[in-house]
Amino acid sequence: MPTSEIRVAGRFWKKLLLQYLVLTGVLAHAALMGLLLLAPDLAHRATDRIGQVAGGGIAAALPESAPNADWETARASLRRWSPQTGASLGQGQIRIDGDAVGNLKDASERLRDGSVLEIGAGVYRTPLVVRADGVRIVGHGHVVFDGAVAQGKGTFVIKGRGTRIENIECRNVQVRDGNGACVRLAGRNLLLEQVYFHSSQEGLLTGSDPGDVVIRHSFFERLGHGGRAHGVYQGGGTLTIERSYVLGSKGQGHEVKSRAQRTTIANSVIASLTGQDSRLIDLPNGGIVSITDSTLQQGPNSTNRDMVGFALERRPHEDNALEMKRNLIILERNGSNLLLSNNAQGMQADISDNIIVAPQGTDYASDNLEYQSRGQAGLPPYPAVPDRPS
Repeated sequence: MPTSEIRVAGRFWKKLLLQYLVLTGVLAHAALMGLLLLAPDLAHRATDRIGQVAGGGIAAALPESAPNADWETARASLRRWSPQTGASLGQGQIRIDGDAVGNLKDASERLRDGSVLEIGAGVYRTPLVVRADGVRIVGHGHVVFDGAVAQGKGTFVIKGRGTRIENIECRNVQVRDGNGACVRLAGRNLLLEQVYFHSSQEGLLTGSDPGDVVIRHSFFERLGHGGRAHGVYQGGGTLTIERSYVLGSKGQGHEVKSRAQRTTIANSVIASLTGQDSRLIDLPNGGIVSITDSTLQQGPNSTNRDMVGFALERRPHEDNALEMKRNLIILERNGSNLLLSNNAQGMQADISDNIIVAPQGTDYASDNLEYQSRGQAGLPPYPAVPDRPS
Protein backbone atom coordinates (compact mmCIF):
# COMPACT_ATOMS: atom_id res chain seq x y z
CA MET A 1 0.00 0.00 0.00
CA PRO A 2 1.39 3.46 -0.91
CA THR A 3 2.56 5.64 1.97
CA SER A 4 -0.13 8.26 1.29
CA GLU A 5 -2.86 5.61 1.56
CA ILE A 6 -1.39 4.34 4.83
CA ARG A 7 -1.51 7.86 6.26
CA VAL A 8 -5.13 8.34 5.15
CA ALA A 9 -6.09 4.98 6.65
CA GLY A 10 -4.29 5.88 9.89
CA ARG A 11 -6.16 9.17 10.17
CA PHE A 12 -9.44 7.38 9.45
CA TRP A 13 -8.92 4.82 12.24
CA LYS A 14 -7.76 7.49 14.72
CA LYS A 15 -10.88 9.55 13.95
CA LEU A 16 -13.07 6.47 14.31
CA LEU A 17 -11.43 5.57 17.64
CA LEU A 18 -11.89 9.13 18.94
CA GLN A 19 -15.57 9.10 17.98
CA TYR A 20 -15.96 5.75 19.74
CA LEU A 21 -14.35 7.03 22.93
CA VAL A 22 -16.48 10.19 22.94
CA LEU A 23 -19.68 8.21 22.33
CA THR A 24 -18.75 5.71 25.03
CA GLY A 25 -18.12 8.52 27.50
CA VAL A 26 -21.44 10.19 26.70
CA LEU A 27 -23.35 6.91 27.06
CA ALA A 28 -21.57 6.08 30.33
CA HIS A 29 -22.34 9.54 31.70
CA ALA A 30 -25.99 9.22 30.65
CA ALA A 31 -26.23 5.79 32.25
CA LEU A 32 -24.73 7.02 35.51
CA MET A 33 -27.08 10.04 35.61
CA GLY A 34 -30.05 7.78 34.95
CA LEU A 35 -28.94 5.46 37.73
CA LEU A 36 -28.48 8.42 40.06
CA LEU A 37 -32.01 9.64 39.40
CA LEU A 38 -33.78 6.29 39.49
CA ALA A 39 -31.75 4.39 42.09
CA PRO A 40 -29.43 6.65 44.08
CA ASP A 41 -28.25 3.86 46.35
CA LEU A 42 -27.08 1.89 43.30
CA ALA A 43 -25.40 4.98 41.93
CA HIS A 44 -23.60 5.36 45.25
CA ARG A 45 -22.07 1.93 44.72
CA ALA A 46 -21.45 2.55 41.01
CA THR A 47 -19.34 5.63 41.66
CA ASP A 48 -17.31 3.64 44.17
CA ARG A 49 -16.62 1.01 41.51
CA ILE A 50 -15.67 3.62 38.91
CA GLY A 51 -13.16 5.09 41.34
CA GLN A 52 -11.63 1.68 41.85
CA VAL A 53 -11.38 0.81 38.18
CA ALA A 54 -9.47 4.04 37.62
CA GLY A 55 -6.48 2.47 39.35
CA GLY A 56 -7.33 3.58 42.86
CA GLY A 57 -8.35 6.89 41.29
CA ILE A 58 -10.01 9.40 43.56
CA ALA A 59 -9.54 7.43 46.75
CA ALA A 60 -5.81 7.05 46.20
CA ALA A 61 -5.45 10.77 45.58
CA LEU A 62 -7.16 11.89 48.79
CA PRO A 63 -5.09 11.51 51.96
CA GLU A 64 -6.91 10.53 55.15
CA SER A 65 -4.71 11.88 57.90
CA ALA A 66 -4.62 10.43 61.39
CA PRO A 67 -6.03 12.34 64.38
CA ASN A 68 -3.61 14.80 65.90
CA ALA A 69 -3.34 16.96 69.02
CA ASP A 70 -5.70 19.56 67.54
CA TRP A 71 -8.31 16.83 67.06
CA GLU A 72 -8.08 15.87 70.71
CA THR A 73 -8.36 19.52 71.75
CA ALA A 74 -11.45 19.96 69.59
CA ARG A 75 -13.11 16.92 71.11
CA ALA A 76 -12.23 17.85 74.68
CA SER A 77 -15.19 20.22 74.96
CA LEU A 78 -17.64 17.69 73.53
CA ARG A 79 -19.54 14.98 75.30
CA ARG A 80 -17.78 11.64 75.02
CA TRP A 81 -19.51 8.40 74.13
CA SER A 82 -19.40 5.80 76.87
CA PRO A 83 -21.08 2.40 77.00
CA GLN A 84 -24.06 1.87 79.25
CA THR A 85 -23.14 0.02 82.42
CA GLY A 86 -25.15 -2.29 84.65
CA ALA A 87 -24.64 -5.23 82.31
CA SER A 88 -26.68 -8.37 83.00
CA LEU A 89 -24.50 -10.56 80.79
CA GLY A 90 -20.96 -11.72 81.40
CA GLN A 91 -17.96 -11.09 79.16
CA GLY A 92 -18.47 -12.69 75.74
CA GLN A 93 -21.88 -14.13 76.53
CA ILE A 94 -24.61 -14.09 73.88
CA ARG A 95 -28.32 -14.63 74.36
CA ILE A 96 -31.36 -14.76 72.04
CA ASP A 97 -34.80 -14.41 73.61
CA GLY A 98 -33.31 -15.41 76.95
CA ASP A 99 -31.51 -18.54 75.68
CA ALA A 100 -27.70 -18.79 75.56
CA VAL A 101 -26.07 -18.98 72.13
CA GLY A 102 -22.52 -20.12 71.49
CA ASN A 103 -21.41 -17.52 68.96
CA LEU A 104 -22.61 -14.70 66.73
CA LYS A 105 -22.73 -16.85 63.59
CA ASP A 106 -25.24 -19.15 65.25
CA ALA A 107 -27.08 -16.13 66.64
CA SER A 108 -27.48 -14.65 63.16
CA GLU A 109 -29.03 -17.88 61.89
CA ARG A 110 -31.40 -18.19 64.85
CA LEU A 111 -32.93 -14.72 64.68
CA ARG A 112 -36.69 -14.74 64.20
CA ASP A 113 -39.30 -11.98 63.93
CA GLY A 114 -39.34 -10.08 67.21
CA SER A 115 -36.13 -11.63 68.56
CA VAL A 116 -33.98 -9.86 71.14
CA LEU A 117 -30.25 -10.47 70.68
CA GLU A 118 -28.20 -9.57 73.77
CA ILE A 119 -24.42 -9.39 73.58
CA GLY A 120 -22.03 -9.31 76.51
CA ALA A 121 -18.95 -7.08 76.75
CA GLY A 122 -16.00 -7.90 74.52
CA VAL A 123 -14.46 -7.36 71.10
CA TYR A 124 -16.18 -9.22 68.25
CA ARG A 125 -15.00 -9.75 64.70
CA THR A 126 -18.03 -11.64 63.39
CA PRO A 127 -20.63 -9.60 61.46
CA LEU A 128 -24.39 -10.01 61.61
CA VAL A 129 -26.92 -10.39 58.80
CA VAL A 130 -30.45 -9.67 60.03
CA ARG A 131 -33.27 -10.97 57.83
CA ALA A 132 -36.06 -11.14 60.38
CA ASP A 133 -38.39 -8.24 61.27
CA GLY A 134 -38.60 -6.43 64.59
CA VAL A 135 -35.17 -7.56 65.82
CA ARG A 136 -33.55 -5.73 68.73
CA ILE A 137 -29.76 -5.95 69.19
CA VAL A 138 -28.54 -4.79 72.60
CA GLY A 139 -25.02 -4.53 73.96
CA HIS A 140 -24.46 -5.09 77.69
CA GLY A 141 -21.40 -3.19 78.88
CA HIS A 142 -18.69 -2.24 76.37
CA VAL A 143 -19.47 -4.21 73.21
CA VAL A 144 -17.12 -3.56 70.27
CA PHE A 145 -17.40 -4.83 66.70
CA ASP A 146 -13.97 -4.45 65.12
CA GLY A 147 -13.46 -4.80 61.36
CA ALA A 148 -16.33 -7.25 60.94
CA VAL A 149 -17.75 -7.40 57.38
CA ALA A 150 -20.63 -9.44 55.94
CA GLN A 151 -21.33 -9.86 52.21
CA GLY A 152 -18.71 -7.27 51.33
CA LYS A 153 -20.98 -4.55 52.74
CA GLY A 154 -20.60 -3.90 56.44
CA THR A 155 -20.80 -5.10 60.01
CA PHE A 156 -24.58 -5.14 60.43
CA VAL A 157 -26.36 -5.94 57.17
CA ILE A 158 -30.03 -5.32 57.87
CA LYS A 159 -32.57 -6.85 55.48
CA GLY A 160 -35.54 -6.97 57.83
CA ARG A 161 -37.92 -4.25 59.01
CA GLY A 162 -38.09 -2.44 62.31
CA THR A 163 -34.56 -3.18 63.58
CA ARG A 164 -33.13 -1.57 66.74
CA ILE A 165 -29.43 -1.46 67.61
CA GLU A 166 -28.42 -0.20 71.04
CA ASN A 167 -25.21 0.37 73.00
CA ILE A 168 -22.77 -0.89 70.36
CA GLU A 169 -19.38 0.41 69.27
CA CYS A 170 -18.35 -0.31 65.68
CA ARG A 171 -14.98 0.52 64.14
CA ASN A 172 -12.45 -0.22 61.37
CA VAL A 173 -14.94 -1.29 58.69
CA GLN A 174 -13.45 -1.38 55.20
CA VAL A 175 -14.56 -3.12 52.03
CA ARG A 176 -13.16 -3.32 48.54
CA ASP A 177 -15.82 -0.98 47.11
CA GLY A 178 -14.79 1.77 49.55
CA ASN A 179 -18.17 2.11 51.29
CA GLY A 180 -17.91 -0.38 54.13
CA ALA A 181 -20.52 0.64 56.72
CA CYS A 182 -21.10 -0.13 60.35
CA VAL A 183 -24.77 -0.52 59.38
CA ARG A 184 -25.90 -1.28 55.84
CA LEU A 185 -29.70 -0.94 55.74
CA ALA A 186 -31.34 -2.82 52.88
CA GLY A 187 -34.60 -3.23 54.82
CA ARG A 188 -36.84 -0.53 56.28
CA ASN A 189 -37.24 1.35 59.57
CA LEU A 190 -34.23 1.50 61.85
CA LEU A 191 -33.45 2.93 65.29
CA LEU A 192 -29.85 3.50 66.37
CA GLU A 193 -29.62 4.35 70.06
CA GLN A 194 -26.43 4.97 72.04
CA VAL A 195 -24.12 3.70 69.29
CA TYR A 196 -20.55 4.77 68.53
CA PHE A 197 -19.51 4.35 64.88
CA HIS A 198 -16.02 5.53 63.97
CA SER A 199 -12.80 5.07 62.01
CA SER A 200 -14.54 3.34 59.10
CA GLN A 201 -15.43 4.10 55.51
CA GLU A 202 -19.07 4.79 56.32
CA GLY A 203 -21.22 4.93 59.43
CA LEU A 204 -24.74 4.30 58.15
CA LEU A 205 -25.60 3.56 54.50
CA THR A 206 -29.18 2.95 53.37
CA GLY A 207 -30.92 2.10 50.13
CA SER A 208 -33.41 4.35 48.36
CA ASP A 209 -36.45 3.18 50.37
CA PRO A 210 -35.31 2.87 54.01
CA GLY A 211 -38.55 4.00 55.66
CA ASP A 212 -38.04 5.87 58.92
CA VAL A 213 -34.51 6.05 60.32
CA VAL A 214 -33.89 7.52 63.79
CA ILE A 215 -30.47 8.16 65.35
CA ARG A 216 -30.52 9.12 69.04
CA HIS A 217 -27.87 9.71 71.69
CA SER A 218 -25.18 8.46 69.33
CA PHE A 219 -21.65 9.38 68.26
CA PHE A 220 -20.23 9.21 64.72
CA GLU A 221 -16.69 10.31 63.92
CA ARG A 222 -13.87 9.96 61.38
CA LEU A 223 -16.01 8.37 58.70
CA GLY A 224 -15.70 8.86 54.94
CA HIS A 225 -13.63 7.64 52.04
CA GLY A 226 -12.59 8.93 48.62
CA GLY A 227 -15.32 11.59 48.44
CA ARG A 228 -17.95 8.86 48.06
CA ALA A 229 -18.60 7.57 51.57
CA HIS A 230 -19.92 9.62 54.48
CA GLY A 231 -20.77 9.66 58.16
CA VAL A 232 -24.46 9.14 57.48
CA TYR A 233 -25.84 8.46 54.00
CA GLN A 234 -29.60 8.05 53.61
CA GLY A 235 -31.17 7.33 50.23
CA GLY A 236 -34.82 8.27 50.90
CA GLY A 237 -37.57 7.94 53.52
CA THR A 238 -37.25 10.09 56.65
CA LEU A 239 -34.15 10.75 58.74
CA THR A 240 -34.16 12.02 62.33
CA ILE A 241 -30.94 12.79 64.24
CA GLU A 242 -31.43 13.79 67.88
CA ARG A 243 -28.91 14.52 70.65
CA SER A 244 -26.11 13.02 68.60
CA TYR A 245 -22.65 13.92 67.29
CA VAL A 246 -21.39 13.56 63.73
CA LEU A 247 -17.78 14.73 63.64
CA GLY A 248 -14.83 15.14 61.33
CA SER A 249 -15.59 13.18 58.19
CA LYS A 250 -12.42 12.22 56.32
CA GLY A 251 -11.51 11.61 52.69
CA GLN A 252 -13.82 14.45 51.56
CA GLY A 253 -16.94 12.77 52.88
CA HIS A 254 -19.98 14.67 54.14
CA GLU A 255 -20.89 14.38 57.80
CA VAL A 256 -24.54 13.89 56.82
CA LYS A 257 -25.83 13.22 53.31
CA SER A 258 -29.59 12.77 53.12
CA ARG A 259 -31.88 12.21 50.16
CA ALA A 260 -34.79 11.78 52.55
CA GLN A 261 -38.13 13.41 51.90
CA ARG A 262 -37.92 14.72 55.47
CA THR A 263 -34.69 15.34 57.42
CA THR A 264 -34.69 16.54 61.03
CA ILE A 265 -31.55 17.36 63.03
CA ALA A 266 -32.09 18.62 66.58
CA ASN A 267 -29.96 19.18 69.70
CA SER A 268 -26.90 17.75 67.99
CA VAL A 269 -23.34 18.66 67.02
CA ILE A 270 -22.37 18.37 63.36
CA ALA A 271 -18.78 19.56 63.05
CA SER A 272 -15.72 19.25 60.82
CA LEU A 273 -13.29 19.78 63.72
CA THR A 274 -9.92 19.32 61.99
CA GLY A 275 -11.19 16.78 59.45
CA GLN A 276 -10.85 16.97 55.68
CA ASP A 277 -14.55 16.78 54.91
CA SER A 278 -16.75 18.17 52.15
CA ARG A 279 -20.17 19.70 52.92
CA LEU A 280 -21.24 19.45 56.52
CA ILE A 281 -24.82 18.60 55.54
CA ASP A 282 -25.63 17.64 51.95
CA LEU A 283 -29.31 17.48 50.95
CA PRO A 284 -28.99 16.81 47.21
CA ASN A 285 -32.71 16.28 46.60
CA GLY A 286 -33.95 18.93 49.03
CA GLY A 287 -37.08 17.88 50.94
CA ILE A 288 -38.56 19.16 54.18
CA VAL A 289 -35.57 19.93 56.40
CA SER A 290 -35.35 21.22 59.97
CA ILE A 291 -32.01 21.91 61.70
CA THR A 292 -32.51 23.35 65.18
CA ASP A 293 -30.79 23.84 68.55
CA SER A 294 -27.52 22.42 67.28
CA THR A 295 -23.86 23.34 66.86
CA LEU A 296 -22.68 23.43 63.24
CA GLN A 297 -18.97 23.99 62.56
CA GLN A 298 -17.27 24.06 59.16
CA GLY A 299 -13.56 23.61 59.81
CA PRO A 300 -10.51 25.09 58.07
CA ASN A 301 -9.70 21.86 56.22
CA SER A 302 -13.11 21.47 54.58
CA THR A 303 -12.67 21.03 50.84
CA ASN A 304 -16.08 22.45 49.88
CA ARG A 305 -17.03 26.07 50.48
CA ASP A 306 -20.70 25.09 51.14
CA MET A 307 -21.66 24.27 54.71
CA VAL A 308 -25.14 23.11 53.62
CA GLY A 309 -26.08 22.07 50.09
CA PHE A 310 -29.79 21.97 49.21
CA ALA A 311 -31.42 20.54 46.07
CA LEU A 312 -28.19 20.73 44.08
CA GLU A 313 -29.07 17.72 41.93
CA ARG A 314 -31.54 17.68 39.06
CA ARG A 315 -34.44 15.87 40.70
CA PRO A 316 -35.55 17.59 43.92
CA HIS A 317 -38.52 16.41 45.93
CA GLU A 318 -41.90 17.98 45.17
CA ASP A 319 -42.13 19.58 48.62
CA ASN A 320 -39.12 21.61 49.72
CA ALA A 321 -38.58 23.73 52.82
CA LEU A 322 -35.54 24.47 54.96
CA GLU A 323 -35.43 25.97 58.43
CA MET A 324 -32.30 26.56 60.50
CA LYS A 325 -33.10 28.06 63.90
CA ARG A 326 -31.43 28.55 67.30
CA ASN A 327 -28.14 27.03 66.14
CA LEU A 328 -24.54 28.04 66.76
CA ILE A 329 -23.00 28.23 63.28
CA ILE A 330 -19.22 28.61 62.85
CA LEU A 331 -17.81 29.15 59.36
CA GLU A 332 -14.02 29.00 59.48
CA ARG A 333 -12.93 27.23 56.33
CA ASN A 334 -9.66 28.42 54.83
CA GLY A 335 -10.82 30.23 51.70
CA SER A 336 -14.36 31.21 50.79
CA ASN A 337 -17.33 30.10 52.90
CA LEU A 338 -21.02 29.77 51.98
CA LEU A 339 -23.54 28.94 54.67
CA LEU A 340 -26.16 27.65 52.21
CA SER A 341 -26.03 26.70 48.55
CA ASN A 342 -29.69 26.43 47.49
CA ASN A 343 -30.95 25.38 44.07
CA ALA A 344 -34.65 24.85 44.93
CA GLN A 345 -36.54 27.24 42.70
CA GLY A 346 -38.91 29.54 44.56
CA MET A 347 -37.94 28.27 48.02
CA GLN A 348 -36.81 30.85 50.58
CA ALA A 349 -34.98 29.23 53.48
CA ASP A 350 -35.84 30.34 57.01
CA ILE A 351 -32.45 30.95 58.63
CA SER A 352 -33.08 32.96 61.78
CA ASP A 353 -32.38 33.27 65.51
CA ASN A 354 -28.95 31.70 65.13
CA ILE A 355 -25.54 32.78 66.41
CA ILE A 356 -23.25 32.95 63.38
CA VAL A 357 -19.47 33.33 63.43
CA ALA A 358 -18.30 34.17 59.93
CA PRO A 359 -15.16 36.26 59.26
CA GLN A 360 -16.36 36.98 55.73
CA GLY A 361 -19.96 37.64 56.76
CA THR A 362 -23.12 36.01 55.39
CA ASP A 363 -26.37 37.07 53.72
CA TYR A 364 -28.30 36.36 56.92
CA ALA A 365 -27.02 39.02 59.33
CA SER A 366 -30.40 40.78 59.61
CA ASP A 367 -32.18 37.78 61.16
CA ASN A 368 -29.33 36.41 63.29
CA LEU A 369 -26.61 37.46 65.71
CA GLU A 370 -23.54 37.58 63.49
CA TYR A 371 -19.92 37.97 64.60
CA GLN A 372 -16.68 38.12 62.64
CA SER A 373 -14.64 36.08 65.11
CA ARG A 374 -14.97 33.56 67.90
CA GLY A 375 -13.61 36.14 70.33
CA GLN A 376 -16.37 38.62 69.52
CA ALA A 377 -18.94 35.89 70.14
CA GLY A 378 -17.35 34.88 73.46
CA LEU A 379 -16.41 31.43 72.17
CA PRO A 380 -13.23 29.42 72.87
CA PRO A 381 -10.53 29.58 70.17
CA TYR A 382 -10.19 27.00 67.42
CA PRO A 383 -10.09 24.02 67.44
CA ALA A 384 -12.43 23.73 70.44
CA VAL A 385 -16.10 23.37 69.52
CA PRO A 386 -18.83 24.24 72.03
CA ASP A 387 -21.05 21.33 72.92
CA ARG A 388 -24.30 23.28 72.61
CA PRO A 389 -25.54 26.63 71.36
CA SER A 390 -25.79 29.25 74.11
